[in-house]
Amino acid sequence: MAIPVELIEPLSRKSARIFTLQEGDWMLRKVTGDMLYEVVPRGLPDRATFSALLDAVSASNIEAKLLSEMLARRPNDPEFRDLVARASPEAAASPPQAEMPLSLQVAGAAVADAPPNGFAPGLQRNVRPNLQKLDLMVWVDKLLRIRNRVCRIEIGTRAAGTGFLVGPQAVLTNWHVVEKAATAGRVADLRCRFDYLMREDGARQPGVVLPLGDKALACHSPFSPAELTDHPAEPPPTPDELDFALLHLGEAAGEHEIEGVARRWIPLPAAAPALAPDDPLLIVQHPDGAPMKLAMDTQAVIGPNANGTRLRYRTNTDSGSSGSPGFSMDWDPVVLHHYGDPAWQAPKFNQGVPLHLVRARIEAGGQSGLLGP
Repeated sequence: MAIPVELIEPLSRKSARIFTLQEGDWMLRKVTGDMLYEVVPRGLPDRATFSALLDAVSASNIEAKLLSEMLARRPNDPEFRDLVARASPEAAASPPQAEMPLSLQVAGAAVADAPPNGFAPGLQRNVRPNLQKLDLMVWVDKLLRIRNRVCRIEIGTRAAGTGFLVGPQAVLTNWHVVEKAATAGRVADLRCRFDYLMREDGARQPGVVLPLGDKALACHSPFSPAELTDHPAEPPPTPDELDFALLHLGEAAGEHEIEGVARRWIPLPAAAPALAPDDPLLIVQHPDGAPMKLAMDTQAVIGPNANGTRLRYRTNTDSGSSGSPGFSMDWDPVVLHHYGDPAWQAPKFNQGVPLHLVRARIEAGGQSGLLGP
């Protein structure tokens, strides 16, 4: 039987006075196996935390077990006993649930945060806590804005890679995407095709093609020589080997209006992203020159290389994806995709250049004026 709504407030207020949050966490773990902050948000005042906890166990019909455990820890408080009896007569009359001690181990080592009670029934589980729940409208709106800012890089009529706006009139891609054109004196042949998309009816939207402006190749950084071998991390790329090219467009594509809204650009971050192993990574790309695609992997991140100049991940890409932007699950830009595992028969990773390093190198090269705020 659920706790009566009118008793949640006095019971949570009393609980906050006589229990610490650490005790609340331990009691919850004992009877359910859940930790306190798997069930309630962090940062609430103590009373609000106990209120949220009581709401949660009441909704799961296991309030009697928790209240019985709480009463066993404060048996000589008549006010608390009266509140428990009114909230759950079963809890007031029942002894605390017996335990079956549980020792969860992995390879012989105890798991520190495992529940101590094998009989714990558990509340709803956040099975993979690194995957946050997303506000759907916010997430989709961000995706649509990013779609407007990614382009296919072309040399003449041939697709060469992917790029994206980083300022009103500046596109970022990989140096290796444009290197041959640049070294052959064919920079004028470079084009950026925006809005190249597949429609629902299967037709291809051709998009808008823009040439480069007077600065053309505003600045660049080469790739590492080792990245032309089977051992791309030996030695690691230096901070001056970031494999990027900043292209100056002939017009301010970032100010073009798409359905009445300015296209804008993807801002380059100034600081390193807070990414952990197995975090998601999303890549918006033109694989094999195809209409724009989104590749998602919710357990993507492998980790940085030895000196932090590269990030490895499992998100799928193809030839033509070089120069694509990579994002966190919440659409924070984090990497410039540039490379795939040379073990092509059984590849284990893809690789990108952290965008905060690219930004710092562009600023050091005196081209920060091309970047958007």
